[in-house]
Order: sequence, then C-alpha cells, then structure tokens
Amino acid sequence: EWTLGRSGGHRGFNSPPGIIGLIWSWRGARYVGLLGVMLTTIIYSYYIYIESWCLGYAVNFASGGMEFSSIEESGKFFTDFIGADADGSALGLGFDRVSLFFAFSFALNFLLIYKGVAKGIEMFCKYAMPLLIILGLVLVVRVMTLGGVAEDHPERGIDQGMGFMWNPVKVVLEERGEDGKWVEVSRLVGDFDIKNAEEKISSAPAETLRIREISVFEQLMNPSIWIAAAGQVFFSLTVGFGGIMTYASYLRKRDDVVLSSMASAGANEFCEVCLGGLITVPAAVAFFGVSGAMGAGLSLFDLGFRALPMVFAHMEFGALFGLLFFTLLYLAAVTSSLSMLQPGIAFLEEAMGVGRKVSSLLLGLITFFISVFIIYFSKDLKAMDTFDFWVGQVVVYVFAMFLVCIFARVLGPKEGIRLANHSSLVKLPKWFGYVICYVSPTLLVLVFVSWVAKEIFGFGAGGRSGYITDLFGFGAEVSTVAWVCILMIAALFGFYAMILRSSKRYKTLKKGGHS
Repeated sequence: EWTLGRSGGHRGFNSPPGIIGLIWSWRGARYVGLLGVMLTTIIYSYYIYIESWCLGYAVNFASGGMEFSSIEESGKFFTDFIGADADGSALGLGFDRVSLFFAFSFALNFLLIYKGVAKGIEMFCKYAMPLLIILGLVLVVRVMTLGGVAEDHPERGIDQGMGFMWNPVKVVLEERGEDGKWVEVSRLVGDFDIKNAEEKISSAPAETLRIREISVFEQLMNPSIWIAAAGQVFFSLTVGFGGIMTYASYLRKRDDVVLSSMASAGANEFCEVCLGGLITVPAAVAFFGVSGAMGAGLSLFDLGFRALPMVFAHMEFGALFGLLFFTLLYLAAVTSSLSMLQPGIAFLEEAMGVGRKVSSLLLGLITFFISVFIIYFSKDLKAMDTFDFWVGQVVVYVFAMFLVCIFARVLGPKEGIRLANHSSLVKLPKWFGYVICYVSPTLLVLVFVSWVAKEIFGFGAGGRSGYITDLFGFGAEVSTVAWVCILMIAALFGFYAMILRSSKRYKTLKKGGHS
C-alpha cells in the first residue's frame, strides 16, 4: 500500500480510486478503489462513537465519578453511558451519557482534518504520539509493580496475568458431557490453579474431569484463531483501509517506504501489545483471577470499560491512573480516526474539484448522519456491530485481497519491488515477490473461505453467525436495524459512485508508466 500510494501521488492522485485507476487499466478499477473511500467513511462513523467513550471515561475519572464497589456496578455505568439498554438512551447532556463527548470529539476531528495533513493531522500526532508513549510506559510500570491485590487469593498476581497472556501452551480443566465429548470448564494458570483442579478431579466421579494441555500446533489448527488474528492485524495496522495509500501519496519520491512501513508496523505492535496488552490483561487477571476476568469478558469493550475501572478503583491513586489510561486511549483513537477521514477528503477534492472547506463540510454531514443513527440505535450496539462486521471485517478483507492482487499481478512483483526499493535504506529481497504473488493470496483466500464456511454457512461449532440470521432469519427474528445498516452501506457506495462517474478528472484516467 505504501508503494502503490507513493506511485499514484507522483502522478497527481491521492485517493484510492485515483491511485488504483492509474495502476490498473480496467475501467472498473476505480470503483474497486472506491471501496477504500466507502469503508473508511463507515468505520469512522462508528469509531468516533467508541472514541467518545474513552474521552467520557477520562473526564469521569477526573471528576471522581468512577468509584465502583463491584464489577456489576461498573458494567451498569458502561451500559447506561453508551445506551446499550434501549435505543435513544445514549442521548443526554450529563457526564453519564456519551452525547457531549461525541459532539466534542466529532468537532475536534474535523477541525484537525480541515487544517490539512501538515497543519492539522501531523501537528496533532507530533505531540500526541510521544505523550501516548510516555503515558503508556508510566502505566506499564505501575501495573507491573502491583502486589497483594487480592488478600483472599494469594495466588493471584501480575505473574499469573503474564502467564495467562503469554504462555504458549494452554492448560485447561475439561469436563465430559452427557454426549461423551470433553468441554472446557476453565483455564489453569500457575501451580495453584493446577493443584486445585487436581483436587477436584480426585473427588469427582472417575473419567468426568481431566486436565489437558493444548499445544501451539493444536491451537493453530483452529480456523477461528487465524480469522481473529487476520482481523486484528488488518484493523490494527489499517491494512486494507485505503488510508495507508492515501498518506503515502503525499510522500516525496526519495522518501523510504520500506523502512516507513516496517517502522509503523513495529511501533504499532509495541504500543498495542507491549503497552496496551501489558496494562490491561495482567491487571484484570491479577484482580479478578483467570475465571473472573474471563467471566467479566476479556473482549475489547468489556475488559477496557467494565473490568479496568474496577482495577483502578482498587489501586492506590487509581483515579489518576484511570485518567491517564483513558486519556492514552483517547489520544490513540484520535490519531486513528483522523487517518480514516483523509481518503474521503482526498476523493471528494479530486472527483468534485472542490477545496478543503467544501470537502470537509460534505464528509462531515455524511459521517454525522451515520454516527447519529449508530448512537440512537444503541440497544445491544446493534447498529455499530452490524456496520463493524460487514464493513470493518468483510469489506476490509476483500479490499485487502484486491490490493495484494493489484500489487502482485497488475503492477507485477518485479516492478513493485523496484518501486518500493527506490531510495530505500532497507531493500525488499527478491523472494518477497514469491511471497506476495503466491503465499499471501493463498493464505488470504484460505482464511476467507474458512470464515465464509463458518460464519455464513454455519459449518463447524456454533452454527451460522448472528449477523446472517439478523438479515435472513433462519429461524431467528430478522433485524430491521441490521437491514437499514446494509441499505446505508449500499446507498453510500452508490452516492460515491455517482460522484466518481460524473467526475471529468477521473474520465481522463489512463494507465501510464511508473517512475
């Protein structure tokens, strides 16, 4: 994406439709690029909702409104704050509702995007990113030095949390069901857990409980692991979004895209795993134990917004560290949401021939309408969840597969590697061409087919995905909100397609040489 973007930028195009249309001579290629504009618009529209949660929690920690005595109380605040109990319940003017924080975050994002890449986005990130690293390191040190967090459970601690997060071989307690199949009961981390499990086994009827180790190889044979990993990497690195191409199109010819891509991937994983992961997972396990943390929900939302406030509530100077943590999350979220706006801005400026003011206003109206729809239909986060599944997972994955094929088959591995290596301190090796031509497409297709078989056709454990039954029933209730989300996705793509089709500049797109 870095290489494709820089190549298109040198020839005057900064948006995914323009860049892909230059490289791929097929007339429909520009509409493939339009997927990158549509998906970043949709993802921004619900990402700004989540971003507002972070700001709201930071402000509530600062005002002393986050003192909870139980995880149920913490969960109730979160549910009320985001409006998950009923449609429209997220609207309100107090600190206990997300609306005010959404309005501020939305205005901040468009103020920065209006100022442009250098004066807005670059200026913000230049200060926000170092601050994010500093806050992250402070929180990691604090979490790693926690001790005696649960007097009634001396086995709990940061070491158990680290083991839960990093032990490659998983140890589980399993129970034999009536059908004779073994079902996991709990995860075991540390000698204390294993000893307790052995005592349970000794007092239970024979052949009803067992301890089993799950090897790395066995875990890697589970398609869900690969699907989850692929989705996490794509979203975390914004691969397949079109944002990387758009930003790379503003680079100079002598800028190093190979080193830049390696640095961005490495810095991202450091912040996400070494900072974010070490702050959240070990602390939650240390306070609540393995089963307690998993019961509280070791998901992005539940861990961050239900379990962690309880961790800070039981920590000395917890309000301060809670403020720092959610401020860190907010800074990280703003830098991400800004990157999602730029492809849409670039496309509208190119296709319509308008300036920054008009493009920002139009994109602002589009995203505001979608965001308000998502916030209003907040019950069980149905609208946000539907958009995230179909756009944030499916469309992103499909667009990423297109980009791999464009680089490998349309541009060609030799030409692609030559363009990437131009002015690069670190050179892509020749064998990278074989990886991008054969290994990457094969893995992407296999993971995608596995996902389709599991989620859409219901093969394997769990049956069809709820996102499919929301639309087509199959014995379940059809969701009107889910269908409206699908229609909004189609309508947005159609609207962008009309702009592209009527654009005089895009009609002159022709494949040319690469410099």
